[in-house]
Amino acid sequence: MAALTLGGRGVAASFGAPWLLAILAACGSAEPHAGASTVSDEVGSALPVRCVEDFAPGRDYFAHKARLRHAQGFSIEYHGHYKVLRTHPPLGQGGGEDAVVLHLCGTPAPELEGDLLDAPTVEIPVRTAAANEDLSLTRMRVLGLADRVVGVGSGGIYDPELRARWENGEAVEIGASFHGPPRFEVLLEAVPGVTFLSTASLDAAAPLHRARALGLGAVPSVSWVEPTLLAQAEWLHQVATLFDAEEVANERLAAIEGRYEDLADRASRVDRRPLVLWLDPAGQGDRWTVPVANWKARAVTDAGGRTYFGDPDGDPTREVTSEEILTFADSIDFVLTESVALDVAGSAGVLEGIPAVRQGRIYSVHRRSRPEDDAYDWYETAVVEVDLVLEDLVALLHPGILPGHGFHHLRPARSSPVTSSR
Repeated sequence: MAALTLGGRGVAASFGAPWLLAILAACGSAEPHAGASTVSDEVGSALPVRCVEDFAPGRDYFAHKARLRHAQGFSIEYHGHYKVLRTHPPLGQGGGEDAVVLHLCGTPAPELEGDLLDAPTVEIPVRTAAANEDLSLTRMRVLGLADRVVGVGSGGIYDPELRARWENGEAVEIGASFHGPPRFEVLLEAVPGVTFLSTASLDAAAPLHRARALGLGAVPSVSWVEPTLLAQAEWLHQVATLFDAEEVANERLAAIEGRYEDLADRASRVDRRPLVLWLDPAGQGDRWTVPVANWKARAVTDAGGRTYFGDPDGDPTREVTSEEILTFADSIDFVLTESVALDVAGSAGVLEGIPAVRQGRIYSVHRRSRPEDDAYDWYETAVVEVDLVLEDLVALLHPGILPGHGFHHLRPARSSPVTSSR
């Protein structure tokens, strides 16, 4: 059967059923594969893991396929009884390419050739998963699959359901690292069906290749390459395809995208666009990191704001000095920061030189946080449930659009973090 490739500017997602239906589907209401039987996991709980019993060559066993509109860093190809998950970040942003063959249990192993000749294979639907970063774990939670998490990067988890699995010993700590290897001895004991490994570049992904050499199913997690929130949100499908949960992901993403695009449309009609400075210390000294062509800059634009350093074709971020910032300080309407502490050398002078800061218009993204646990929801949900980020930005810049909005992520930067539960 000819492959159906979905990725980049592929099939359009339609705004459809509410998110609750997606969660119900994840709990077992999704239509099973034809001629399939349900398999129980090793823990003994019945999971909607279905294997084909009577294989029919040429049949399409994937009734539900990923609908991708925005993501450019990965794609999914469907070949009747197996899929190919390709990761291909733009040059200079994660570099290199990776392909994994996802083989439906109960069907014959596919005959691979060409660039897939030596590709690793993972039997799907997987029953359990581990990740050395929080985003893949959050995607599992959004898909209703938190109970299948058996490995986390560290105990610094904000989400109560995911953190409870770590606290109860149901999920082991495999080590959180953007560049370094996970704790392979722990992974080999847990034996997850797949491990999501964050990596800075596919050209230098030694931990990923080491995991595969040890017989562990592993896929790269590089959603950070995407320049928009909606593109990052679609990496929900990277996780979903390993669990054969595309129907759930399509439903959940349709709700997120519909809400996001509705807010962006309303914000596009404002008369004035406030100037937003998204500011974070760049190490020590008089240097700051500001967004230029990354998802933060695009989110401000989508919320009806503008940034000073905007350049759609530029680098994702750039470093600037306090002197550069102070040249336009009087025109800044709001300052946003991801930093949990702005008391680095040189920061006091530039911050006090910005009227917006002196007047209290500086906001942190860490309203939902537990610093004592090193747990920050911003690093879990910001690029997954992206409509919540845009809601906050629209409410900040144009309160008349969302009157009475209670901020999800934002809080005044110079007050104590507000802890809230989901």
